[in-house]
Amino acid sequence: MKIGIDARFVGPQGTGLGKYTEKLIINLANIDSENKYSIFLRKDNWNYLDLKKFNNFEKVPADIPWYTLEEQLKLPKIFEKSNLDLLHVPHFNAPIFYKGKMVMTIHDLIHHSFKEQTATTRNPFIFHIKRLGYKAVIFLAVRKSAKIMVPSNFVKKEVTGTFKLSSSKVVVTYEAAEEEYFKNIQLSESTYQRLLEKYQIKNPFIIYVGNAYPHKNLARLLDAVYLLKNINLLVACPRDVFAGRLLNEVKQRQLGNRVVILPFMPPKILSQLFRKAKAYVFPSLSEGFGIPGLNAMAAGIPVIASSIPTLEEVYGEAALYFDPQNPYDIADKIKQVFAYPKLRSKLITAGADQVKKYSWRKMAQETMKVYQEVTSKGF
Repeated sequence: MKIGIDARFVGPQGTGLGKYTEKLIINLANIDSENKYSIFLRKDNWNYLDLKKFNNFEKVPADIPWYTLEEQLKLPKIFEKSNLDLLHVPHFNAPIFYKGKMVMTIHDLIHHSFKEQTATTRNPFIFHIKRLGYKAVIFLAVRKSAKIMVPSNFVKKEVTGTFKLSSSKVVVTYEAAEEEYFKNIQLSESTYQRLLEKYQIKNPFIIYVGNAYPHKNLARLLDAVYLLKNINLLVACPRDVFAGRLLNEVKQRQLGNRVVILPFMPPKILSQLFRKAKAYVFPSLSEGFGIPGLNAMAAGIPVIASSIPTLEEVYGEAALYFDPQNPYDIADKIKQVFAYPKLRSKLITAGADQVKKYSWRKMAQETMKVYQEVTSKGF
């Protein structure tokens, strides 16, 4: 069987989606030596994946920008040239004109849920056109796909309900924490101090890692930090227009001396900052899975998170939950973790157990089962 995987999102620019695709490919390479794989990449992420030692994996150029008309018109021809038995598109932007057999992964339906103009940098007319394009592409791609993979039962319920699909068409393949966060490799004190000085990080601090999109709800986290007075916040996010907006929110609240916004860093560095943080705080209004919270559990720090269905499903009793619409509740839960050592210890212990329930290898094995089912049953 020859399987193609659209890996154009792999790398730091693809954030969570890129991490999912990267971990899928690496783990498939480690468990499957029988099937052949074509990995479609762009020029700027061509060298990100090292697949030289895997003879059944080949890299194929597909230097097409994400979310463009070019993606719909040119990608199908690139995929068809590889004579695939199955194509896996790890996002909703599937090529609707591709004639071969296809499966896809839908990580969330946030674009369905959050329709505000603030969620984009485009003018209203372009935003409206792009939104219509998104809805058309995902509707047709869902119909075309033999199977759809999702990262949680909550997303499965959303997808089956929104697109009126049978439950059997949608398969949950849980994601996992990144391996680097399990490794208890400590920075030397001098190196750590240089890191603090370089980025002007002050102790004690809580940490958030992810995008600064509106649904991430960081404005209310800033409100909570403002209420707490003596706690600092470290935010690691891409340097984009949303990070610029977040910086303005910081200035409006006069929190410039207590909130540090870092660019995305390699897991090796981020995992060290996690271990020095007093807690990981996840104020999001909507998520498909929640890898950063599991990373925090692997690193051995408490997780304080929004009481939304996905995070409650994935984190179970290993997180302290708050109402994400209420800055006072967010502040209160952060304060509890600082004030009560027994609660902090309980969350750390529960987190260490919870994170072990998930693995990228298991996710790859479950994905392989989907590949085999789709190709053997003649979907």
